[in-house]
Formats: sequence, C-alpha cells, structure tokens
Amino acid sequence: MQDAVSKMTDTALQEANQAYNKQVSDQITRVTGELRRMEDLLSAGLVDRRVLSEFRYAVDRVRSTGWQVERWLAGDEQSLSVKMVEDRIRLATRMATQLASETTITDKDFAGLRALKEAVTKLERVLENL
Repeated sequence: MQDAVSKMTDTALQEANQAYNKQVSDQITRVTGELRRMEDLLSAGLVDRRVLSEFRYAVDRVRSTGWQVERWLAGDEQSLSVKMVEDRIRLATRMATQLASETTITDKDFAGLRALKEAVTKLERVLENL
C-alpha cells in the first residue's frame, strides 16, 4: 500500500512539474512573439526616452537571468545565486542614483522616504562589514 501511494505521489509530482515546465515554456514563447512585435513598434521611434530606457533595462535583466538559469541548468549551481545578488546590487545602485537626482529637483515630501532612509542605513552598516 505504501509503495502504491509513493508511486502515485511521484507520478503526480512529475505531472505537476511537466505542466509547470509547459506553462513557463508557453509564456516564454508568447513573450518572445510580443518582443518581436515591440521591436517593430520601437522602430517607429514614437516612445518616451525614459520609458525606452526602463524597457531596455528590463529586457537586459530578463536576458541576463535567462542566461544564468541556463548555466544553472547545465550544472553550475553557484553562478545563479551569485548572479542574482549581483543583479540586485546593480539594480539598487541604479535606483539609488536615479532617486538621488529625482528627489533633489523637487521639494515634494514623498511617501516612504523614512523607510528608504532606514533601509539604506541598514545596508550601509552591512556593507561596512564586508
């Protein structure tokens, strides 16, 4: 009886894994098609420069993550976690630089600035110990 339950569980896990893999693959295929259509739209040149920069950055992050996952699937287990941390560092650096320039050109009191300051202070303490 235990053997039958174990076999059913293994089969169910395999089916769930296959369904998930198919879902991810189908979504990648769909997004790839959308990106090809986006390329045609971008060629027209009717897009805000800042939006275009954000789009290029997002596409680059997805491309980089895809490359790292491919390496991980090939057996390089450490590279994925290291790359993800490095990408977060680049993102945080970019966002901090943008925030520094955007908040100095306005006198508005933005929601969340206190929490951001506390998080940056905490990160600064951690970085000092590296």
